[in-house]
Amino acid sequence: MMTYRFILPALLLALLAGCAGPPKSGVTPFDQAENVFANGQYTDAARSFSQLAEQSNGIERQALLFRAAAALARADLLPQARQFIENAGDPANNPRLVMLANLAKGHLALMDRLPQDVLDRLKAAPSPGTSPLHQAEFYRLRADAYTMLGNRLETARELVVREKYLTDKSQIQQNQHAIWEALASLTNRALQQLRSASAQDTLAGWMQLVQIAKSYQLEPEQLQIELAKWRQTYPQHPVQDDILQAFASRKQADVKSPDHIALLLPITGKFAQAAAALRDGFLAAYYEHTNKGKQAIQIYDSGDDPKKVRQVYQKALDDGAQFVVGPLDKDAVKELANEAPLGVPTLALNYLNENEKYTNLYQFGLSPEEEARQVAERAWLDGHVYAAALVPAGPWGERVFASFKERWEHMGGIIVEEQAYDPSQNDFSTPIQMLLNLNDSQHRYRKMSTLLKEDIKFQPRRRQDVDFIFLAAFPRQARAIRPQLKFFHAAELPVYATSHVFTGNLNPERDRDMDGIVFGDMPWVLSESSSNIRSLRTEIERHISEAGSNLQRLYALGIDSFNIIAALNPLRRYSYERYDGETGSLALDDKLRIQRQLSWVTFRSGQPTALDQITP
Repeated sequence: MMTYRFILPALLLALLAGCAGPPKSGVTPFDQAENVFANGQYTDAARSFSQLAEQSNGIERQALLFRAAAALARADLLPQARQFIENAGDPANNPRLVMLANLAKGHLALMDRLPQDVLDRLKAAPSPGTSPLHQAEFYRLRADAYTMLGNRLETARELVVREKYLTDKSQIQQNQHAIWEALASLTNRALQQLRSASAQDTLAGWMQLVQIAKSYQLEPEQLQIELAKWRQTYPQHPVQDDILQAFASRKQADVKSPDHIALLLPITGKFAQAAAALRDGFLAAYYEHTNKGKQAIQIYDSGDDPKKVRQVYQKALDDGAQFVVGPLDKDAVKELANEAPLGVPTLALNYLNENEKYTNLYQFGLSPEEEARQVAERAWLDGHVYAAALVPAGPWGERVFASFKERWEHMGGIIVEEQAYDPSQNDFSTPIQMLLNLNDSQHRYRKMSTLLKEDIKFQPRRRQDVDFIFLAAFPRQARAIRPQLKFFHAAELPVYATSHVFTGNLNPERDRDMDGIVFGDMPWVLSESSSNIRSLRTEIERHISEAGSNLQRLYALGIDSFNIIAALNPLRRYSYERYDGETGSLALDDKLRIQRQLSWVTFRSGQPTALDQITP
């Protein structure tokens, strides 16, 4: 009889309720459980494996317990998974058991967000006798680990190998879409460089295919020509027809820009400077466009009063506008959104409630709240759990922190402390000491010194329950806060921030104080743009200097606001489609909100350096 240690507790049985059903004809219960696992039904798979383990003994029982542990780990039942691994015992030198033990521990490490542990454990390729299902699982685990590390090229490489062991058509389709998604997140320039250094193999074929799709995204006729050339170069490439058909079916009408575009901006009023930067970026992109002679751009002043935006919008429609870009102010966008449905497709330059979908209203902007959410996601993928937040007092800091907090806690992170600082000051020692709990350390010292009635050696000790600090700050504050964190014994504590810590202009001497801060920013600022309008940077550099470098991100938003118009239909029709813009890699969600994927860098010797360029 099995001992109680190998039987699922009653509570866990309840969590795994539901039977996988009777085995299909000719399929063993073990094979059925494996198929259930491969299809992502992890709780059902855990139940099936554990029940089979109760009916088995010896090596077979060990194998089933390792499989149950893998399924429990993927179901996010980590303590139970660890217990099953312990119960399975030592795999000794049995190659099959060693592989299954490594898979189980690899799943556990992945769910613990320890990607390097996954790669270390799954370093040796499976032996030739390993089942195709377990081979596919091995390479999927490695792909997931590389994704967590931010190395999307290696993600694609592992998925390409994985496909050799897949037979189910839907799984192959999902795998190819995952390959595409991984490579599509790379810039055109990165794809070109990586492909040039690669052999003419399946992965290189994928990279060239993605590069073609990016380069000719808005030129369907040329896209067909380039796809035909690609097919001649890679006649045996395994890409499925559904992906190629998605490109072959594109027509020029899908990416046709409207002939008459209205640009609604607050040319006068408190947002006039920002509006001017947006306008200049928008017009620079327009004049770069080859078909500009066929398009008319008409600019309207939406002013300071949000309630007048409807009147201005209607004037644009009366003048024949087929597409409207703007307004900029959130209150004006809200006022316009209430006018449903809008007469023509409209690209607002700000975001409203993310849970609402508005007819004919696209939303695009440089949202600090969205950046804060991406900071949370990045820190989570880096394996952190316990966060402390240091944010400026006032509405901006409150909004940014609220967005970070919501996303962080939604993923399972914990905020152990939050402190607000006065952004007008230069000395941030008080909120930093409170954030690091140094005041309690000093209190204990004073109490001990009084008790012993003598002067004792003392070095304040910061709190140890923090993995990283989320910092919301602008350059002046960040340059002071980072050294003060080091002074207060937190030099080794990672600091993550939004793009606001960087002016956008290289100044190594001044920014050296921020070394180690990790932040996300746009390609335009980081000079990593993959677009073919790099010349625009030179053309409008004078305007940037005159208006102030702090507005240069708005120039980039203006450029993307024009260029994205023609890409909206493809982005809407194809969920895996992205547009490489100056503000980031852009995608469209089901609420018609344009999502920006930031580039991640850290200050090193006072200069932003891509994280994947830093070697240990």
